[in-house]
This record gives sequence, structure tokens and C-alpha cells, in this order.
Amino acid sequence: MTDPATRESREQDLDALLVRAAMGDCDAFVEFYDATAPRIYAVLLSLTGVAGTADTLLEGIYVEAWERMRGRTAPPCPGFEWVSSIAHRHARAHR
Repeated sequence: MTDPATRESREQDLDALLVRAAMGDCDAFVEFYDATAPRIYAVLLSLTGVAGTADTLLEGIYVEAWERMRGRTAPPCPGFEWVSSIAHRHARAHR
């Protein structure tokens, strides 16, 4: 189990990456993707039950996140929660 301070620090790091990405820093978005995509993929796989579907949805989720983050000064909620909510919406729409 992760200690709450470590979890909060990790969430702040992810949020900072999204803020940098919003300013056009592609490398920051790649770091955010690398840090979150395995967990988001696991969510998608559990929701869809099909690896190919999870793969396909994953790309669209991060494209949407990149587009929605442009021009913002911060993510609308903690970064992982935000991208996870996008993933849930995509998975529901795919059913």
C-alpha cells in the first residue's frame, strides 16, 4: 500500500506534467503518458474485456486529453483521475 504523502506527491508530479503539456511541452505529455498509460490500459481492459479494444481506446483517450489540456493552467481535477474519467467515458461509449 502506498503512503498518502507519496501518493499526493505523485499526483502533484502528474499534474505538473499536464500543466507543462498545456503550455506546449510535448515531452511532458509523453512523460504523463508513460506514467499513466499502463494503469489506464488496465482500467480499459477490465471494462471492455478485449485487449484490442483497450488498445484502440487508449490512443483516443490520450489524444482527447492532449486536446482538452491545451490552454489550461491546470487539469480540472488530479491528472490521473481526469484521464481515468475520460477512459471510463470512452469505454461506456464503445459498448
